[in-house]
Amino acid sequence: MVRGPRRVDETDMIENIAAYISSRFQNSALIEDIKGSYPKPRFDEDLQMFCKYAFNQKTPEDGFDELAREITYHVGELPLGLKVIGSHFRGLSKEQWPMEVSRLRTYRNGDIESILKFSYDALCDEDKDLFLHIACFFNMEKITKVKELLGQRFKDLRQSLHILEMKSLISIEHTDLEDSEYYESINMRNLLVQLGQEIVRKESVREPGQRRLLIDYTDICEVVSGYTTITGSVVGIDSKNWLSITEKSFEGMSNLQFLRVKYDLYHPNIISSPGPLTFISPKLRLLDWSCFPMTSLRFINNLEFLVELRMCYSKLEKLWDGIQLVRNLKHMDLTDSRNLKELPNLSMATSLKNLNLEGCSSLVELPSSIGNATSVHDLRLFKCSSLVELPFSIGNLTNLWKLDLRECSSLVSLPQLPDSIRVLNARNCESLEKLDCFFYNPGILLNFVNCFNLNQEARDLLIETSTVNFVVLPGKEVPACFTYRSHGSSVSVKVNQKLLHTSTKFKACILFENEVDNETYYFDLDTLCVYTKTNKDCILLDNKGEDDEVGIQKRGLVSCRIGSEWRFSEWYPFITDHLYIFEVEAKEVTSTELIFYFEIFDEYSKAREIKECGIIHLLEHHVDGNEKMETIEKEPKILIAPKMDCQSEPMPLGKCIVVYGLQIVYLKQYILYWSE
Repeated sequence: MVRGPRRVDETDMIENIAAYISSRFQNSALIEDIKGSYPKPRFDEDLQMFCKYAFNQKTPEDGFDELAREITYHVGELPLGLKVIGSHFRGLSKEQWPMEVSRLRTYRNGDIESILKFSYDALCDEDKDLFLHIACFFNMEKITKVKELLGQRFKDLRQSLHILEMKSLISIEHTDLEDSEYYESINMRNLLVQLGQEIVRKESVREPGQRRLLIDYTDICEVVSGYTTITGSVVGIDSKNWLSITEKSFEGMSNLQFLRVKYDLYHPNIISSPGPLTFISPKLRLLDWSCFPMTSLRFINNLEFLVELRMCYSKLEKLWDGIQLVRNLKHMDLTDSRNLKELPNLSMATSLKNLNLEGCSSLVELPSSIGNATSVHDLRLFKCSSLVELPFSIGNLTNLWKLDLRECSSLVSLPQLPDSIRVLNARNCESLEKLDCFFYNPGILLNFVNCFNLNQEARDLLIETSTVNFVVLPGKEVPACFTYRSHGSSVSVKVNQKLLHTSTKFKACILFENEVDNETYYFDLDTLCVYTKTNKDCILLDNKGEDDEVGIQKRGLVSCRIGSEWRFSEWYPFITDHLYIFEVEAKEVTSTELIFYFEIFDEYSKAREIKECGIIHLLEHHVDGNEKMETIEKEPKILIAPKMDCQSEPMPLGKCIVVYGLQIVYLKQYILYWSE
C-alpha cells in the first residue's frame, strides 16, 4: 500500500497562524470563523448578528424575543454559527420556531461543528448531497461548470444552490462586473468544507472504498492499491498527490463519475502493471488527470456522459480509436502533452466549447472532423510547433471567437476562417506566408507580430481589413497607400469642405521608435485631434471627450471628439519594425484641416516615442441606394474567388467583395464567374 504525508491545506495554515497571532494580540480579527481569533462580542452584539440574518434587522420581531435570546446563547460567540443558524430560522413561521429550537437543544452549545451540522441536518436529501459535492469537489468553481457536471444529477441545481445560499452554507461570488452565470462562482467557508468532508468520512470510517467521495490522500491510496473493499458507491475521487496505480485500481467502481488526480512533476503517477486499466464505469463526467503516464485512453469504453477531459502534461500519443459518442463533451484540455501526435475523430463532439492544445509540439494536423464541433468558441494552439496547416473545415466553426496560433512555427498558410472570429493571435508564426482568407468581423483584433515571411498579398489584406480594433504586422515604414504620412507623432490632414459638419472616419498607422524592457507589460495608446478656425488657437480633445487647452482658447473655436484607447500587453505587444493600424472617427468636423497626435504611455505613465505615423481618409458612399459602404477615392479592384467557390448563381454575402483602396465592401448580390 502506498501512503504519503497528508497535504496541509493553505487555509488551515492561515487559520493556525491567525489563531497564534490572535492569542498574542487580543484585538486581532483576521479570521472570524476560528473561535478565539476575534474580539469576543458582548451578548447584545451576538443577538444583533443573529437577528441580522434571521429578521433582516438588529432586534427580534415581536413575539420572538425570548426564543431569539435562547438561540443566541446556545450558539455562543461563533460568528459563522450565528450567521448560519440565523439564516436557517429566517422565513420560518411562528409555529415552526419552537420545534426548531427544541431540535437545536440536542446539539452541543458553543460547539461550531455541532451548530453548523444543525443547519445541514435540516436540508432535504438532495440539497445535502449537493452540499457534500461542493465541500469535497466543487468549492470555488464557476456555477456554469458545476451545472455542466452535476446538472443531470439534480432536478433543479440552481434552486438547490439558492437554498444553500439562503442558509448561508455557501455564497455566490461574482468574479466580473458582468451579471452572468459565467462569472459566478461558489464559495464555501473552510469550516463548512471541513464539516462536509467529515460527514463523508463518517459514511464508512473503516472502509473508505464504500464512501461516495474520496478526498483524503491516505484513504485514496488504500482504495486504489486494493487494500480495502471497493463498491459501486464511489462517485468521485480527488487526489492532490501522486498515485501508484494497478490495472485493477478502478475495477469495482461501476458508478465513478468524477476522477481528478493532480500532477506532481517531481513524483509522476505510476502504473505498476503493464496491462490496460480495467475501467468499467459508463458514467464518467469528469476526467482530470495531470501527468497521465499511459499513451492512450483505449481502456475507457464509454465516454457518452463525459463533460470535461483535462490531461495536462500527459504522455498521451493518441486518445482513442474510431468515433466515440462524445455529445456531452464541452471542455478538452491537453496542455503540454508533448507526445500527442493526433486527435481522434471529433464528428460527435457537437457540444465542445473549449479545445486547448497548447504545447502539443508533436501534433502535425487537426482532423477535418473538427468542422463538426461547431460549438467551439476558444481554440488554443499555442506552441503547436509541428502544425503545418489548418483544415478547411475550420471555417465551419461559426461560434469560434478566439484563435491562438502563437509560436506555431511550422504553420505556412491560413484557410478561410469563420466570420465569428474576434481575436486572432499569430505572433511568432515564423513560417507563415499566405492568408487564403478575408476577415469580415468589424470587431476583430489581428496580431501578426514577427510574421516576417508574410507575402505582399497577405500584408495588403491585413492593411485593407476594416476593424474598430487594430491590426499588427511587420513593417519598417508607413505604407504609401496612407495619403498623409509624417515622421514623429503628428500628421496634418486636409478634409474636403463637403464633409464639414459631419462625422467622418480615418484609418491610422503608427510605428514605434524603441522597444521596451521586459519588465514593462502594459501600454495605453491615445489618439488626439486638433483643429481650428485660425492658425493660432485650437482645442485639443482626447479620446475620453475631455478638453485640454492648447494655446489660448477663444470664442469660436471648435472641438473634435476622436480616438481610441488601446491596451498593449503580452498578447499585443509594443514592438518596433511593426505597423499598428486602426480606425478612428471624428464627429462634427467643422474645419478643413486636422492635426492628429498619437501618444503612448507605459504602465508608469512614461511617454514612448513614435517613429512615424500616417492617416488615410475613409469616405461614405451608398450601394444600390440602401447599403452603406466606406471607401476612399480610388478605382475599385475586383477580387476573384477560388474556383471551388464560383457558381453561376449569386453568391452569399461576404463571398464576393470589392476593395476600394483600403476598405472592403460587401455586396448583397454579385454574380461571379470563373475565368481561366
